[in-house]
Amino acid sequence: MRIDRDPALIAYQAADECRALVTATAKPAQLGTVDAVRDVTEGLHLAVNQLPQAIRQAAAALRALEEQQAVGVAGGVDPGGDVSLALRALLNAEVGLTVARAALREASEPLSRLGGPVGGPGVDAGP
Repeated sequence: MRIDRDPALIAYQAADECRALVTATAKPAQLGTVDAVRDVTEGLHLAVNQLPQAIRQAAAALRALEEQQAVGVAGGVDPGGDVSLALRALLNAEVGLTVARAALREASEPLSRLGGPVGGPGVDAGP
């Protein structure tokens, strides 16, 4: 993994990949097996798992920029109010993604026990 890439570019590329996933899964038949649903769910869990940390880091960067007085607002108004609003919104996003991460992890457990139809591939039909 190259860490010398522009963080904004990485975020936009991730958004493009999310749009591609939404398109690729638009019809239920595109996820035609339980294995496919499980794999997509696990992949989403891995992706969402990293996002709260990325948001915390963005918030920390904004705080540092404010402390360095490197944040301005058009018209010369004190940026403190807008910085506070942005930080609160970032915290809300972090919390929401933490909940999503837990829900995806919770979904992974029962999905790991599922397979194809009883008697079909992936599931033991029993004796």
